[in-house]
Amino acid sequence: MMLLQIYFKVPVEKSGDFEKMYENIYVPALRKQQGYIRSDLLRVFPKDMADEIEATPTEYNYQMELVFDTEQNRRKWVASPEHQQAWTTAESMTTSVAWQGYDIMGNS
Repeated sequence: MMLLQIYFKVPVEKSGDFEKMYENIYVPALRKQQGYIRSDLLRVFPKDMADEIEATPTEYNYQMELVFDTEQNRRKWVASPEHQQAWTTAESMTTSVAWQGYDIMGNS
């Protein structure tokens, strides 16, 4: 299995729309894809809570995690028309995006 972590910097005024986009556009598009296993949308703790737990500062306030059975199937997703619509919509709500891919070496 593989995991792609995508980091988004979303303006506060677009946060609600970004979260709705994930539920209403991104997830339905992902569920159609071969090899899709799961995804999560994470929102960084508010600054006071992040400071309290001594979290590493970050410019990104959202993270999306996508899990596929193989990197090959994730790349098929990226080439799909569903991805083009979902990605364009997500990216239009952000000011910055970055990502990192991982092989999953263990889980429970």
